[in-house]
Amino acid sequence: MDAATMRKQVLHATCRDVATFVLSHFLAQNFTISSKSDGSAVTNVDIEAELMAREAILASFPEDGFLGEEHGEISGTSGFRWVVDPIDGTASFARGVPLFGTLIGLEHEGKPIAGIATLPALDETISALVGEGAVYQGKIGASVSTTALLQNAMVCTTSYDYYKQTQSESLYTKLVACGSSLRGWSDCYAYLLLCTGRIDAVVEPLLYPWDINPWLPILHEAGGAYSKVGKGGIATNKTLHDSLCHALSCAP
Repeated sequence: MDAATMRKQVLHATCRDVATFVLSHFLAQNFTISSKSDGSAVTNVDIEAELMAREAILASFPEDGFLGEEHGEISGTSGFRWVVDPIDGTASFARGVPLFGTLIGLEHEGKPIAGIATLPALDETISALVGEGAVYQGKIGASVSTTALLQNAMVCTTSYDYYKQTQSESLYTKLVACGSSLRGWSDCYAYLLLCTGRIDAVVEPLLYPWDINPWLPILHEAGGAYSKVGKGGIATNKTLHDSLCHALSCAP
């Protein structure tokens, strides 16, 4: 068994265990909320779940690196790095909205090679190891949509606050003007919809590695495309990518 396949098993097991832990607190509404230095919300479950993931992963692969949203980075020597967001969509989680998920990604020499996303309150999971296809609900072959025209596309984005925070209000203005149907499903739920063909694109003005890196192998294996834009990025099916980037005045 090669190194990536060995880690794939831990990827799935860890995500399952962390997502189960997160869901139990969500269903019981048993958590405390505080604010981070950037003003965003964090719960004690975010903090505990990330430690849970880190301990499980590094117990199996102590020479690997680890990057998490809440506890920062541990450097490794193996060339592999894990990127974890135990609750992507903390605002949803804290308000009792089920559109949150556990994200775990795996990189090798800086390149994302595997990822998994579980939305436990919806009982939906999607994953991929590069070269093996995207697996949704245990079945291989998940794919992005075939929508070809912007005027027929459904695009998801986030709160306008993030456009203001990143001084990219003009990007939002162009997005509104491009003629697509615009929806506010954001965080991991938007990427799940994209990678299963239920929407056509996601535009985010602010992304951190733990937000997007776990999705990149999944998006790739589902037939999608991704380009960085400022502090964020654009993810689409391949047919729409150039036209949406052009409409937003950013090079694909």
